[in-house]
Amino acid sequence: MFPFKTNQRKEPLDDYIFRYEPKELDTGKQTLQDMSLIQAQYQDFFITKTGYLVALIEGSGVNLDLLNELEQEDVFDEFNAFLMSTIGEGDIGEVQQYLDMTTPVAFDEYVLYWKKCYLKVKEENPINQAKVTLIASYVDYYQNLQLTNQMSTKKHLIVIRQKIKDKKQTSLELAATNLHEKVTQFIKTLENSLENYDMEARQLSSMECRKTLKHLMNFSNH
Repeated sequence: MFPFKTNQRKEPLDDYIFRYEPKELDTGKQTLQDMSLIQAQYQDFFITKTGYLVALIEGSGVNLDLLNELEQEDVFDEFNAFLMSTIGEGDIGEVQQYLDMTTPVAFDEYVLYWKKCYLKVKEENPINQAKVTLIASYVDYYQNLQLTNQMSTKKHLIVIRQKIKDKKQTSLELAATNLHEKVTQFIKTLENSLENYDMEARQLSSMECRKTLKHLMNFSNH
């Protein structure tokens, strides 16, 4: 059930307070929803049961193997300065989380491209069976790679949050506005701090957030 109320009728203020407290997991006796801290999704953010709006930011990372020892020290110094500035400027309870995740390579668009090629060749030149078979083998090969998670890549994620005052719709909208501004400023500051190393960052969309969450929960792994 979506936790926010639009104040169409008068209710006791106590009804709007976030009361959820994380508890030790009772393995095998709780549903996934019981165990999860996530209440719902709003725009490109997660809403937690503890009263926070959460955003996921992906950074391109810096390849330290291509840098000498002095350059590597400079990267760490600049990143430490960035951390001090972003955490120091926020509220006293400001929290940032950094995740390095190994995730399967997504071949969806690539597989779709070869499927379209297959249908086009089959329609325009069905006699050329060798070419049709060759393209079909590409589709099968990359689909199999994706299904079996044989190729992976490294993702660098930053998690930042914004406190929601209470369970009112207006509070949710205000928190979303504040977090959007915080994300924009965070990305700008991060890219400026590491501009010499071609660092790029962007906020994950709602669909990408769900995929990341599923991967963390091991939904798609065998």
